[in-house]
Amino acid sequence: MVDSSEDGTRRTVLKAIGGVGVAGLAGCAGVNSSPPTQSPTEQPETDGSGGDSTPTDSGESTPRPKADSMEFWEMSGSYGGIMDRYSQETGTSISHTNMGYSELINKIQTRIISGQGAPTTALVEQKKTLKVASTGGLRDLRPRMEEAGIVDEFSSGHLNAVSGDDGAIYSVPDDAAPTMLYYRRDVWDEHGLAPHEEIETWDQLIEEGKKLPDDVALLSLPASNSNLYWRFLNRMQGGQEFDADGNVVLNGETGLQSARIMNRLANEGLVDRVANWSQQWFSGFNEGTITGYATGSWFQGTLRSNIGDTAGNWRGFKLPAVEQGGNRASNRGGSGLVIPSQLSAEEANRAWDFIEFTCASPEQNGIQYANEGTFTAHEPSWENDGFNQGIDFFGGQNLGEIWIEQMPNIPGYRFNIDSPIVSTIINEEMRNMIDEGDSPKTVLDRAAERVANRTGRDVA
Repeated sequence: MVDSSEDGTRRTVLKAIGGVGVAGLAGCAGVNSSPPTQSPTEQPETDGSGGDSTPTDSGESTPRPKADSMEFWEMSGSYGGIMDRYSQETGTSISHTNMGYSELINKIQTRIISGQGAPTTALVEQKKTLKVASTGGLRDLRPRMEEAGIVDEFSSGHLNAVSGDDGAIYSVPDDAAPTMLYYRRDVWDEHGLAPHEEIETWDQLIEEGKKLPDDVALLSLPASNSNLYWRFLNRMQGGQEFDADGNVVLNGETGLQSARIMNRLANEGLVDRVANWSQQWFSGFNEGTITGYATGSWFQGTLRSNIGDTAGNWRGFKLPAVEQGGNRASNRGGSGLVIPSQLSAEEANRAWDFIEFTCASPEQNGIQYANEGTFTAHEPSWENDGFNQGIDFFGGQNLGEIWIEQMPNIPGYRFNIDSPIVSTIINEEMRNMIDEGDSPKTVLDRAAERVANRTGRDVA
């Protein structure tokens, strides 16, 4: 799912403008990653029997009672189809609210703290899950996942990113968000750039980008989410923001190398800084004055849904490596579904039933990938035919194959409750580098000190 700087309810925005790994993936939750307040574990509606029923003394099973209706909050606008299918299958009435990223986090934390009014379930970004859990108001979903036998169907990295140090799992992963560099092949061909199959490093990409005329940008690098570029480059190299002891390490060598790549792209005049999700942004992609964007897998659905006139002209490839032969797999975004603690047993049972249907069904995940471009974190679903077919919009390319290949190579990342603070400060400092001319080392050292001061941590 979109990372938070990709703000806004993107479907709504796009309609408004007229449509112009996972070996260790996601994260090692380290020291300081546990919420400071002990979060409640599952309540008696889980009986240890597994599945969706409770055994009686006679050995027969009786269905667990579920609420007839539920409230679902999310921020992507891409869950309409699956909500309809779930409602049709179960007869459940769903009250759905699609809102901005910051609004969702603020509202759910407020409702949790107040003890009332939280939704039955909500979609929460991985990087903010432990922050929300730190309120003490999210349920530990590990018991339900173990009963359902699905813990091992998600990578340990994805689960670690949303788990406390005590092993509690606060979210069932949905969107995995492996990275891709999307580009307009027709424009690259027109100006003589090498095909993506010949580009393996950022140095090569930058040299090819110089062939474009001055009024055509190689990549979009929106000012509002420079932090996301920095993070996926840092992660691709195995870098972290915090070490295992919770010290700030974002200004290490991998972080510095990531900033240097971004700085060089800007200094060569190869990036467009217009705000993402703006009309100008989509017009740039549509008209070919912005030829590429490095982001998460979810963006393929955005392109297909909103600039259909360019169908057949887009291609995608793995991020270039920093050095020849280097890793080319990373992550940008990722989200999952949570259940607030304040719900009744019947409401929590309904929420869990919806989560299993949404996150752990190969059939439903295949439909979501085909219709919305959502690449699931549920590994058995990758065997579904939907993930192994060419996409006409991308000239028949099988993007699913590329993501499945890179998932085991995405390095883990150590999110904790202070990760949102890092995002804010890194974005400000990357803007100081790109737009104000500060050096990569200056901005990263300054960012590390600012994070340390805000969080009470030490710079390693």
